[in-house]
Amino acid sequence: MRRLLWKWHGWLGLFAALPLFIIALTGSVLVFKSELEHLLMPEKVLAASETRLSFTQLLRSADKALPQHEILGWQFAPNAGEADKLYVAKQGTYDWQLLFVDPSQGSLLSQPVGLSHYLLDWLLELHYTLLADHLGLAVTALVSILLILLSLSGFILHRQFWRTFFTLRWGKSLRLFLSDSHKMLGIIGAPLFLILGFTGAWWNIEHIIEEWHEPDPKTLIITQSYYNKQLDMEALLTQATQVIPGFQTHYVRFPDKSYAGIHLFGAAQDRGALRSDYGSIVSFDDKSGQLSASVDATKAGALYQFVDSFRPLHYGNFGGLVSKIIWCVVGFLPSLMALSGYLMWRARRKPQTRRHAKQPIDAPVKRDAKEGLVKA
Repeated sequence: MRRLLWKWHGWLGLFAALPLFIIALTGSVLVFKSELEHLLMPEKVLAASETRLSFTQLLRSADKALPQHEILGWQFAPNAGEADKLYVAKQGTYDWQLLFVDPSQGSLLSQPVGLSHYLLDWLLELHYTLLADHLGLAVTALVSILLILLSLSGFILHRQFWRTFFTLRWGKSLRLFLSDSHKMLGIIGAPLFLILGFTGAWWNIEHIIEEWHEPDPKTLIITQSYYNKQLDMEALLTQATQVIPGFQTHYVRFPDKSYAGIHLFGAAQDRGALRSDYGSIVSFDDKSGQLSASVDATKAGALYQFVDSFRPLHYGNFGGLVSKIIWCVVGFLPSLMALSGYLMWRARRKPQTRRHAKQPIDAPVKRDAKEGLVKA
């Protein structure tokens, strides 16, 4: 069984090596997506000041500046002095686009572009779908499952890892050094690999299932506004804090043909480290503005709270800078392990190739006592 497990561990690793290398590398970078955006495009992601206009003013200002687009989503800046993200679709299409808005002035900081237009958003698309749309989602889901299996099988194979955990045989051979380092990196990262693999697989499989039930995008083409634009949106934000005490809105989803109502996604200020910024929801009628439903993540069922914890656990932002650094470094280890695993496989293949090469193809043969042919 141990020999068979070694064999399957190796073949699964080879199968997953390339996509796992890409997913781990991009994921490690994306842990600091916000900080990198500040560095690469400050003119788009930083506001003029830390003050904010009311949401009603911001929404009407954006509507006026984008007469040919319908606003579908508004993401509030996580920190004061940063820009909000606005999601829109042009009339006559259902292609979601992204732009940045200065919440202190209501001015647009960019023009609408595709969701993967900017480098870091392109890396995010590469991370989730390998730039292969639904097929890519299925592949990354499979690779996430393989990461779980590799972590579990590696732990079983090295269940007494503490005996040689700090052993690196530098002066022996490349193969032995790669084997020692591969084992060490795997043991260090196994708990986080299980978390990343499970949450990534869950999200992608869930998304694939949702895609099967979604209507044809051609039927969702934007032809009009789908909510009452005379509503006082700031009043809705205030009402949400009365429905869920301490509620902070982080994202507002506006209606379209397939999505009725105005939905505020957020969380209570004292929600706890392992609750996401979008787990609690307060919904309003898109014509009257009347409260229609609410979900408080802190009072939801166990499964809901379990799934809500995936976002901070996957992104590693639950413990501030310390947890993000750990997630960035350890999240990069599968890339190194994919590379070391491939090199070990190559190193094992070379001796076999040399042995076969030493035997001439036209070597003479002789018959044994049972008339069997053997090499001379």
